[in-house]
Amino acid sequence: MSTGSSAPKGVFGFACLATLLLPWTSVAADLPLKAQPAEHVKVCAAYGPGFYYIPGTDTCLRVGGWARMDTYLNVAAIFSQGSAFSGPGYSPFAFPFRDKHDADYFTQGRGVAEIDARTQTDYGTLRSYFRGGMEWDSQTGPAAGPGAALYVERAFIQFGGLTFGYTQSFFDTGIGYSIATLFAGSNTWNTTAAYTAEFGNGLSASLALEDAANRTTGVQATGVRITGVSSPSDFPFVTGGTGAPLLYANYQGGQQAPDVVANLRAEGAWGLVQLAGALHEVMAVTPSYLGAAIPGIVDTGQWGYALGAYAEIRLPFIAAGDSLYLQANYSDGALNYAGLAAGNQNRLQAIGYIQLNGAGLMNGAYYPLADAVMGSSGSYEMVGAWAVQAQFRHFWTPGLRSAVFGGYVSVDVPDNIVGAESFAMWQAGVNTFWSPVRNLDIGVEAVYTAVDGRQPLGIVNAVAANGSAIPTLVGGSADALSGAVRLQRNF
Repeated sequence: MSTGSSAPKGVFGFACLATLLLPWTSVAADLPLKAQPAEHVKVCAAYGPGFYYIPGTDTCLRVGGWARMDTYLNVAAIFSQGSAFSGPGYSPFAFPFRDKHDADYFTQGRGVAEIDARTQTDYGTLRSYFRGGMEWDSQTGPAAGPGAALYVERAFIQFGGLTFGYTQSFFDTGIGYSIATLFAGSNTWNTTAAYTAEFGNGLSASLALEDAANRTTGVQATGVRITGVSSPSDFPFVTGGTGAPLLYANYQGGQQAPDVVANLRAEGAWGLVQLAGALHEVMAVTPSYLGAAIPGIVDTGQWGYALGAYAEIRLPFIAAGDSLYLQANYSDGALNYAGLAAGNQNRLQAIGYIQLNGAGLMNGAYYPLADAVMGSSGSYEMVGAWAVQAQFRHFWTPGLRSAVFGGYVSVDVPDNIVGAESFAMWQAGVNTFWSPVRNLDIGVEAVYTAVDGRQPLGIVNAVAANGSAIPTLVGGSADALSGAVRLQRNF
């Protein structure tokens, strides 16, 4: 006979079982739940190799890029203002002067990422594209030391035949087999709003509005060659004078309209052919010495134009990958379309170089660049130019290729403009690239550049904004041999 309280046997048994299982229940609560099936990245074959679907979306993405190391010998761009570098040490002489402060070589490291995203819609493919990154330069500018900078090649959106953003100008093809950007011919990146109509069988036509910023060269004042003073050694900048500037006064007006660019293009397995045209507005302000009460308030404008013809002919019967590229350009009041930029994003105002020694000036050349030249009456006339370029690339083996290239550009300043000089510039070069493994290029290049003018290097009295005379060197001839070494890995 029990003297204590008792519970039903079933309840007692359940309590004992719960006590025994409690630790295991706690452990089970800590175990992870069964994982959901992972969504694997799927290949997107619609747009070619390298594209994959972004998980959970219908957008196809390709990611790539490249890393590069360049070494330029004799600074390949010594002829162009904006690309030439005066030494970072003490020197009163900037472009176009060359002296012992200027480095004989220049190095650059650049890393670029490429992102291409595409989505198929009821209205066609929606595409966004970016290619850019960072670079390090051993000299960041005239009289400046090393440093890093952002670098952008492309940033655009395409949809239904429309293109908006920063990309290759629709005037150009963007084809080039050289490391250096050739002076002859057009090859410019720009912001654009364009429409391309596809007619089938590789035939298309484009109409674009492009920012004139990378195409505007300037409007230069004219001068009178100083009578009785023709030796460059008498130039006051060198002999301890006032330090007069070398550029003609630039009367470029404010940008009011974009360039209008159109092309007609045919492309196939055989290569491509493109015809292009452009309209470029030239704006000039009236200087105070010609009656402007406030400089920069009064301006006038007129339209220049440019024409271009391009062809790439593929030559597989010589060797796989062989091709010949030809380009011809003409411009009137739109000088950049004929070349002389020495870079995809450059717009220059002068070209040439003058070598210095301890006794004064040696031989050299210096020429201002302009879309138009203003006369003494305040009216201005367009500057004309034409250019031809040829490049040939040959594959000795699948991993070894060479290219030979050259170009000629002629700048014609109106003959009735006193002191403004016409000149011609030509280049010839060769390079060889070895690819020991896929996507790795190791190359060397040599380029000869010459500029020839009708007049010897001498002094011109250019006109300042207030009408006073500015002694300015202009004319002459010069040449240079430059080179480059490139190592690049694409991925």
